[in-house]
Amino acid sequence: MGGADRPGTSSRAHALAPASQLRRVNTRRIVELLRSTGPLTRADLVRASGLAKPTVVAIVTDLVASGVVLERGTTRDSGASPPRGGRPGTLLVFNAAVSTAVAVRLRPGELVLQQVSADGDLLTEATAPVDTWDGDRLITLIAGEVRRLCGTAGSLAAVSLVVAGVIDRGTVTLPARGWDRFPVQDRLHEALGVPVVVLSPATAAMAGEASAGAAEGHDTAVLVFLVTGLSVGLLSGGRLLRGARGGAGELGHCRTGSGAERECRCGRRGCLETVASGWAVRRDVASLGAPVAERTSLSELAALRDPRVDTVLDGAARTLGAATAWAVNLLDPSVVVLADTDLTRGADGFFDVFAEAVRRDSLGGGELEVVRGTPDAVVRGAVQAALEQLPVVVRPRRNLGA
Repeated sequence: MGGADRPGTSSRAHALAPASQLRRVNTRRIVELLRSTGPLTRADLVRASGLAKPTVVAIVTDLVASGVVLERGTTRDSGASPPRGGRPGTLLVFNAAVSTAVAVRLRPGELVLQQVSADGDLLTEATAPVDTWDGDRLITLIAGEVRRLCGTAGSLAAVSLVVAGVIDRGTVTLPARGWDRFPVQDRLHEALGVPVVVLSPATAAMAGEASAGAAEGHDTAVLVFLVTGLSVGLLSGGRLLRGARGGAGELGHCRTGSGAERECRCGRRGCLETVASGWAVRRDVASLGAPVAERTSLSELAALRDPRVDTVLDGAARTLGAATAWAVNLLDPSVVVLADTDLTRGADGFFDVFAEAVRRDSLGGGELEVVRGTPDAVVRGAVQAALEQLPVVVRPRRNLGA
């Protein structure tokens, strides 16, 4: 996400759009001081920022007028002593509710929505049933649920949407649902009038792990997101790699020597997904006559204690680990994360084989961390992505480029 505000942000936010880059930097400095150490007086801000008093006063005036900063009592109210011979100073606080963001995850049969303040604090959340994949009806449904979640507060300033599929400049291709470059991002922006970002579950999970999860503290990481399909999230230099069109990470559709004649759901043959995805593993196990349902997990398959099933699971884990090693050798990450999903949760044996293959087949694998992902990483990443769409003055300090 860039540094400039996009059309559709709230009028209050536009009221504080700095006229110059220097003014923008100084405004951000004042806001960050209030976020991290407030409440503070104007005099406190002059001392802490090192800026001239007239500059601070002018910036604070704009911030108060726009609602980003609130005046809350005086130093006398707080028990502090005013300067000798002076009046009590007015205390200033950052108003995290001035701009809120909504993170939406579209899952089969339901929407999961969370509204957060500019500080990322959860304000309200909801789920809603989804009974259609018709593009027009779905956009109307999502926009309506976002408005219902936010009520009449009028503070909505950004939305993120996590959806499975091939993402290309905000469009989504999802053959199973009849979508071919459906313009989700533009249509939802038109419906809501605020900036919208669309991202894959793998990218969202990577953002969640990097901001507060298994990859926190790492600047370069690879996350393997194994569900029905297969993709990866990539972090390099502290920034998410989304590619020229937002579709980076489609490891599952790279060709592999194993199962070269198998047809993939994308219509091509020999994709990694045909041997190391959830749908492929379930298909192979079902072909053995073992009981498999649409959402059977890897741990449930391992619990069958069938040597033939174990062979399928181990083969998929080794193939997936070898393919992940390609990404490791290209990106040189300090950590590889196997995302926590409904498919992989509790699959200890699968993880062990996967981790061994990653280390064995990648350069410098002995020093590489291979770890399990944390729950709710997709949701945390969706929140992070939404926050990064907020007006520049109130965006989070850490920007992953989600």
